[in-house]
Amino acid sequence: MYQDDHNAKRRQLLKFGVASAGLLMMPGLSYAAGRPRELKWGSASLGSTGYIIIEALAQAVQRHSDIPTSTLSTSGGAENMALIQRGEIDFGQTTSTDWPVATQGKKPFRAPVDARQVCAYTVWNIPLIVRADSNIRSYADLAGKRIMPSSAGGATAIMYQALLQAAGVADSVDWTYGSWNDTFNAFKSGAVDAIPAVLTNGRASPSLEEINTSTPFRVLPIEQETLDKARGINGGLLKSTVSSEQWKHVEGEMLIPAISGVLAASPDVTDDEAYQVCKAIFDNSEEVRKVGSQLKDVSAGFATRYLLPDYPVNAGAARYFKEKGVWDEQLIIADPVSA
Repeated sequence: MYQDDHNAKRRQLLKFGVASAGLLMMPGLSYAAGRPRELKWGSASLGSTGYIIIEALAQAVQRHSDIPTSTLSTSGGAENMALIQRGEIDFGQTTSTDWPVATQGKKPFRAPVDARQVCAYTVWNIPLIVRADSNIRSYADLAGKRIMPSSAGGATAIMYQALLQAAGVADSVDWTYGSWNDTFNAFKSGAVDAIPAVLTNGRASPSLEEINTSTPFRVLPIEQETLDKARGINGGLLKSTVSSEQWKHVEGEMLIPAISGVLAASPDVTDDEAYQVCKAIFDNSEEVRKVGSQLKDVSAGFATRYLLPDYPVNAGAARYFKEKGVWDEQLIIADPVSA
């Protein structure tokens, strides 16, 4: 009996020794087993602010951590939420107005999306503009007019469906959709009456000034009551003010609806992965901000200021922000996820 057991143990040890030797002879296999997985990022349309921001954040992670990254140009937040739900990307550019409709499975989503917040990286102020000689003076005047909020299902479309619903005119406007280039061209040609103008935390894009050169425009004011009511419809809407010092097309300080840019993550992203992502970005935020004016808001302090209190934050991201002393106790921490 002892001899049989002894021989069996010898065979097991020999088998283990051969297997170990095999691993030593194949270092690539051993390395692959311990190598961090590649994280896939969904950005936005080529050349857009969201695209530039996500490309810069993913590159920072690639440079300052051992996590490999790859990026995919998408149509924006709504598509990224859908890609996260299908397991096709790990991180995605979204906006605060995407979260209420995505997590509840409302149009354009077919089913509720499960996602985690990681960080906020900017705020977009998005007023409606009309031609300078237009007779549209208020949201009530939009009834029967042609509105083009860029692509269907995009952040600005979701945003303005809530705003015009709050104003009582959503069902009486003529909705038209298209890319941002299509939207700008339609406005300049007179094919539509009102379009959104996008400012990045009070900073206007050069394209807005190009529009004004050929087609002078003015900003359509929004009433506080309308914005408050719209926020009841979509809790991702934010209040903001833009001054004439920031943008010459407003007088004094003007109330403008806004949304925040929020990095979303799959619920399968581990706490350690999210922690390393935040550390790579925000420990090197000065370097990231040098990429362009679109990234001027990237900092640890800003990252939690515009997250949404109703949706969970990856526990690893929360741990990083707590270490930096910028965590907001009103935010929800997701259940831990390990490898």
